[in-house]
Amino acid sequence: MQQFAVVVRELRTLLASFRIVKLILPYHLHILLGGLGIQFLYKILLNNVSTLDGYNTLDTIFNDIPLYLIAYYGFFVGAWLTLVSRNVKYLSYSLWGYAFVILFPFENLRLFDLVHAAIYVAGGYGIFRYLTTAESKSDTQNLSL
Repeated sequence: MQQFAVVVRELRTLLASFRIVKLILPYHLHILLGGLGIQFLYKILLNNVSTLDGYNTLDTIFNDIPLYLIAYYGFFVGAWLTLVSRNVKYLSYSLWGYAFVILFPFENLRLFDLVHAAIYVAGGYGIFRYLTTAESKSDTQNLSL
């Protein structure tokens, strides 16, 4: 875990050199959880819409206006920003939430879906284990971003 703490520290230094990162860093949880929530909302609406007009409306909102794509990339931008912020503890929960969104309707699951979700569960567990080490506590105390 000491090597991962060094990687996070260097990543923080690299990202701090960009002005845009300093501007959007206070909103990292909004970006992270907003992207996750929009993806979850899309899956819920997709499973509950039963008319052709409903599908056309969902297609317009989430595909023609690329709201789903913005939420998808917003989740990953928020994840990187959360990794270099003081609130790293929320990253593991959001990765587990993303695994839940991947599997959400819980029907017609393929091996790809299970492996995809397992990768995010393992990543969340790795971040959770990192947070219990002394390196992460000293790293967040010396945070200068």
